[in-house]
Amino acid sequence: MYFRNPELLYALFLLVIPVLVHLFQLRRFRIEKFTNVKFLKKAVQQTRKSSTIKKWLILFTRLLLLASLIIAFAQPYFGSSAAESESQETVIYLDNSYSMQARGKNGVLLKQGIQQLLENLPQEGEISFFTNSEQFKDISATSLRKKLQEITYSPEQLSWKTISLKAEALLAENGSSAKNFIAISDFQQKAQDDSLSALPSARTFLVPAKPENLNNVAVDSAFVSEKSPDQLTLKVLLKASGKAPEGLPVSLYNGSNLLSRKTANFDEELAAEVDFSIPSGPVENGRISIEDNGLEFDNQLFFSINEPSAIKVVVIGDKNSDFLSRIFTAPEFNLQVFPEENVNYNELSLANLVILNEVRNIPPSLNNQLVQLHGENVFLVVIPSGQADLQSYNSFFREFGLQGFSNIVQQERLITDISFSHPVYASVFDEKVQNFQYPKVQSYFAINRSPGAVLSFETGQPFLIEKDHIFVFSAPINGQNSNFKASPLIVPTFYNIGNLTISLPQLYFSLNEDQKISLQAQLGKDEILKLASPDYSFIPRQQSFQNKVELFLENDPPQPGHYEVLRDTAVLRTLAFNAGRSESQMRYREIKPSKDLLMQQNVPDVFEEIKATGETAALWKWFVIFALILLLTEMLILKFFK
Repeated sequence: MYFRNPELLYALFLLVIPVLVHLFQLRRFRIEKFTNVKFLKKAVQQTRKSSTIKKWLILFTRLLLLASLIIAFAQPYFGSSAAESESQETVIYLDNSYSMQARGKNGVLLKQGIQQLLENLPQEGEISFFTNSEQFKDISATSLRKKLQEITYSPEQLSWKTISLKAEALLAENGSSAKNFIAISDFQQKAQDDSLSALPSARTFLVPAKPENLNNVAVDSAFVSEKSPDQLTLKVLLKASGKAPEGLPVSLYNGSNLLSRKTANFDEELAAEVDFSIPSGPVENGRISIEDNGLEFDNQLFFSINEPSAIKVVVIGDKNSDFLSRIFTAPEFNLQVFPEENVNYNELSLANLVILNEVRNIPPSLNNQLVQLHGENVFLVVIPSGQADLQSYNSFFREFGLQGFSNIVQQERLITDISFSHPVYASVFDEKVQNFQYPKVQSYFAINRSPGAVLSFETGQPFLIEKDHIFVFSAPINGQNSNFKASPLIVPTFYNIGNLTISLPQLYFSLNEDQKISLQAQLGKDEILKLASPDYSFIPRQQSFQNKVELFLENDPPQPGHYEVLRDTAVLRTLAFNAGRSESQMRYREIKPSKDLLMQQNVPDVFEEIKATGETAALWKWFVIFALILLLTEMLILKFFK
C-alpha cells in the first residue's frame, strides 16, 4: 500500500494525548460519612467497573476514528509507486531496416507495426519516437501519426546497445513520470551483436515482429572475373537461407533491356554461382534480378560499367618511339611524346603511364616528379639507353628499392623465358610456348636474378622485371641493339602494361558506409560535382586535384539504385549503390523475458499493460466510511451503555 500524502501520517503520534488523558484520573471526590456503608460499597464497586469499561470503549473508538480520518487524508492506494506518478512518459522504437520487408501473419512486418501504432496511439499527449534513420522527441500524437505514414526502409542497422542509448537520451531526466520504452522489431540475429537487456530507468516492452516464411534467396555480390578487349565475364554469387529453390532464373539487365538469362543451381552450402559473358563496353544501368518470395531488397543488385576514359600515356624520349605510337592508339589511349630536354610537367602530372624511352639522364626534377606520380598509382616503364648515365639511373632505382645497373655486357643473348602467370601475359597464351623465334639483344646491363622477372635471357638473367608497377628493361630495344620490336611479344607487352594502369571497374558501392570514390575529372575553380537519381540528388563532400576529384560519401545516398555524377548538366559517369546483405540471412533472436524485460505479442497488448499499470485502487473512501461507522458506534455507546 502507498500514500499520496505520506507526511500526514505523522499526525498519528498525536493519538498519544487522549491515551494519557484517559490514564490519569483528574476528578476530585468529596467524602460523606454514613453509619451503615455496606450497601454503598457494593454500589460504588459496580459503578466504577461500568464506568471504566465505558471509558476504554470510548477511548478506542475515538482513537480508531481519528486514525481513520488521518489515513483517509493521506490518501492510501494499492499499486506501484511509479504508476501513481502524475504522468506517463513513453518512448517508441520502430525497426525500419530491410529485414522488416518479410511478411508476417497480417502482412509486411513494417506496415503491420505502423498500422498497430496508428490504431493504438493515445489521442492526446506527447510521445518520443525513433527509427533507424530518424528520431522525434516529445512529438504530439497527431503529428506522430503523420510521420508514421511517411516511414520508408533504411539500410542502417542499430545494435541493441545503440537503441538503448538513444531511448535513454529521449527520456526526460526528471523522476516525476513513469517511463516506458517500447521496441518493435524482428530482432534479427546479427553476426556480432549484444544481448537484450532492459533500460535501467524505464519499463522495457519488446514486441517481436515474426515472419512466417524463413526461406530467402539473395543476389549476394557480383564482380568482373575476366576481361579482354572484346568481352568480359561477370560472375554473380547467390546465397540462400532456409530451403534453396531448384533451378532459380537469374536475369541480367541494362536498364529495361534484357541482356542475358541463366539458371542458378545451389550446392549443399546453399550457395550458387552464375557467369555472364557480355561484350566489352558500357553497361551504365546494370541490374541483376531474381524472383523470390522472401525479402525484396536483395532480389536485385545494381551495378555500373562506364565507358573507360582514355588511358593517358606520356613518353619521355622521342628517339625510336614510333613503335609506341602504333601500339597506343586512340580512342583507347591518349599518347604524348616529349623530348627528354623539354618535358611538359603539367601534362606529365596527368599521366596514367610514363615511359622513359632510352633517355641518357634522369635529372633530379624528373626523378622527384616520378616518385610523386608513383605514389598516386601511376605505372612507370624504364627502357635504358646504351649511353645511360648510370649514376642518375641508379639514384632513380634506389627511390623504389630496385637493383641498379652495374655495367653493360657486350654479348648477344636470347630472350627465352616468359612468366606466363604474370598479368602482362596471363591472357596472351592459351598454353605455355616452348619453342618460338626468340628475340635477342646485342648488349645489356647486368642485373642479378630477380623474383619479379617477366622476361629472362637464356642464362636466367632478367630482361624485363616488374616491382610495384615499375617495369624495367635491362637492355635498349632500338633496332641497332635488339630485334625485340619485331617480335610477337612487343605488342602484348606494352599494350597490356597500358591496360593494367586501369584496374577492373568497381561495379557498385555499399550504402551507409564511409567511403572515398576517385573520379578522373578536371574541375574549374567554382565547379562542383553532384550525384542525382530520378528521386534524389545531393552534393557530397569532395576534394579536387589536377587530374581527379575525390568524393567522400557518408550517409548519402539513402536508397539503392543508380546515381549520375553531374558537372552542371554534363554526366561524367554513373555510380551504383546497394544495401548490405547482412540482413538476408533470416535468423532471429530467442527472447527471454524477465521481471524488467517484458515481451508482448502485439502493440495493443503493450498499451493495455501501460494503461492498467497507471490505474490504482484508491482506499481513502473506505477509511472515511470506517470513520463514520466509528462515530456512530461512539454515539451508541454514550447513549445506551450505562
